[in-house]
Amino acid sequence: MKVTFLGTGGGRFVMINQIRATAGFMVESKNLRMFVDPGPGALIMAKKYGIKLNKLNSIFVSHAHLDHCNDLEVIIEAMTYGATEKKGFLISNENVIKGSEEFGAISGYHLNILEKYYIAKPDEEFNFLNIKLKTTRCKHDETKCIGFVLEDEKKLGYTADTEYYEGLENYFENCDCLIINCLRPWNSKPYGHMTSDKAKILIERASPKLAILQHFGMKMIFGRAEKDAKLIEKETGIKTIAAKDGESYEIEEEKTLSEF
Repeated sequence: MKVTFLGTGGGRFVMINQIRATAGFMVESKNLRMFVDPGPGALIMAKKYGIKLNKLNSIFVSHAHLDHCNDLEVIIEAMTYGATEKKGFLISNENVIKGSEEFGAISGYHLNILEKYYIAKPDEEFNFLNIKLKTTRCKHDETKCIGFVLEDEKKLGYTADTEYYEGLENYFENCDCLIINCLRPWNSKPYGHMTSDKAKILIERASPKLAILQHFGMKMIFGRAEKDAKLIEKETGIKTIAAKDGESYEIEEEKTLSEF
């Protein structure tokens, strides 16, 4: 299983300044080529890093905030060969797929060129492309936000945007890799997002083989994320990495991680 980070920035100020890209990440495994949370710049970063979007077979969008869904429609068009082939699976929440008074929705045109789409709530299980994906509950101001645990060659968890809450770790126990959206540094107020000190608690309790921090806000860039990751690893004994734009990692059988 391979994970490629096309953009590791998060939050509105990193997004509008593009200090780090806000393009989401790719998951590739035996059966899966999934784009996760295609925010602003997803199309450009995919081209920059050599991702062939017409090879995609699925998209996951955690919620309707722009830094997670802005480029969804253009990624669907790229996946479907410019809307000439009905193709691909979309898993997202009701706010993205149906819209609401607060949030816009994906167009019916783009839904119709997908092979299938799922309106997902927390604690639902989906089986497609010979993989299993279970959605997780998030504590976030976009209240329908969902994360996931997927199982194919490996077990991969993704918190999406959430602050830590008691029991969050139960979703992610024994993951081979856990991707954590860690917007804020140690001992910050969460405001619906993960902080580094709470990420430490989650990692300690869930005990993944590897933890990767990403989706950094303004106070986590310029070296802070790397320092917090090292501190988490020191205190938990679990390999913890602060991802960078353009990095790919292969989650292997014998080695936990190899960097491309």
